Amino acid sequence: MHIFNVNCKEKGIYLTRFDGRKGIVKCNHIEKDNTINLLRSIGNINSNKIKIKTLGTSGTIKALVRKHMDKEILF
Repeated sequence: MHIFNVNCKEKGIYLTRFDGRKGIVKCNHIEKDNTINLLRSIGNINSNKIKIKTLGTSGTIKALVRKHMDKEILF
């Protein structure tokens, strides 16, 4: 998939969790800042205005789920 001419697969960018309101995006560690900037630049999805905010970063998905997501979303 391409977002703004960025090949997400090449950059290691994947949406790993999403509960309809919050999600976890995985990326290569050297692409963290670029990925955050890319997500912040998205202002509309399907004609709906949105604002993406970074709640935290971590080296593991497990730590992000524990800190920022509801327990029933573990999958």
